[in-house]
Amino acid sequence: MSRKKLWLIIGGAVAVVVIGGGTVFALTRSDSNNQADTEPTTSTTTTTKPLPVWPLTGLPDAKASGPAHPAIVVKMDNSPDARPQTGINEADVVYELLVEGITRYALVFHSNLVDPVGPVRSARSSDIDLVADLSTPLFSWSGANGGVIGEVAAAARKGILIDASYDAAAPAYYRSNDRQAPHNLYVHLPQLLELKAPDNPANPAPIFNFRKVATTPPTTTTSSSTTTSKKSSSTTTTIAPATTTTTSLPGAPTPGFTLDFGGVVVDYVWNPATKGWSRLQVDQTHPRAKSPTLDTAGVQVSPANVIVQFIEYGQSPSDSRSPMALTVGSGKVLVFTDGRAIAGTWSRPTADKPTTYTANDGTPILLTPGRTWVALPRAGSTIATLDQPTADAFLAIKG
Repeated sequence: MSRKKLWLIIGGAVAVVVIGGGTVFALTRSDSNNQADTEPTTSTTTTTKPLPVWPLTGLPDAKASGPAHPAIVVKMDNSPDARPQTGINEADVVYELLVEGITRYALVFHSNLVDPVGPVRSARSSDIDLVADLSTPLFSWSGANGGVIGEVAAAARKGILIDASYDAAAPAYYRSNDRQAPHNLYVHLPQLLELKAPDNPANPAPIFNFRKVATTPPTTTTSSSTTTSKKSSSTTTTIAPATTTTTSLPGAPTPGFTLDFGGVVVDYVWNPATKGWSRLQVDQTHPRAKSPTLDTAGVQVSPANVIVQFIEYGQSPSDSRSPMALTVGSGKVLVFTDGRAIAGTWSRPTADKPTTYTANDGTPILLTPGRTWVALPRAGSTIATLDQPTADAFLAIKG
């Protein structure tokens, strides 16, 4: 397997300009006409407005203008016994962060409240700052030590989150009979929303900047006229060009990469078929031949964007053995989107504000509309690119 440090590849920026064009069609029909009167010319114009977009994915969808509701954050297991997880492919955003020797997920649901989701696991001190920019989300979790339980309760009193744990909303949770505890707790998101949504719900504010593509549909104009002096009639339909946006794509083409969290190693491979980064992870019960990260339906995780945000880890004030992700501050970042890698920095001065991502040339990093995974490895963790043959071989693995 041929690999090389990613930093050697992304030193330069490559700009690609994507320009969309429109086409005008004219359909004309002529025939004889013996009418004695001249009829007035009529014209009808129909314009379709752009669809609204979901705040956390940037994807256009008519449903995005429906009733507002908060995001739901679900803590999810990533141990070998938890795989495959349920609902992991439906989250708008997934955070992956270190716990004791392994990683754990925090899944953010808003555009699709899939049912059910799990396995649900415990809260950690890291979670309070992690979710503080999501406009008071429902926080779904189960179990923690007394100190963390107190931290979640304090965050709820401050309006940072709404406690939607198993203890606070037990009717929305159930234990599956096909797995062993603690890897068998699942949650019904629609029911959780009914039980714990605030009286005046609101959608979460956007936390990412998305690049724009063609956003305005074509305008259709139809006109018809009849004139007896020329004994002819004509009908013309014109489809005007759609409004398009010129998009600059910085960074370097990247077939895939390997990220070592420190004990947990994951691979992401650019998949042209899904327009996403297909995820793989080898562990004690999943050798390379079974390494794709799948949901319970057998679909491989393949988000449109992967953000590798290098952070510092401290010590949890509630458990000296538990690492605490420090997501307020600044550091280096690698953003993988549309088959490319963009190097830059991240900054988050306060927990109530979203993280900003800036490329090395000083411009904002724009994501592709769609789902986003945010990996939070320790600063200094190893990341390396995959060569094309290795990426192709990984992509061929079906699990």
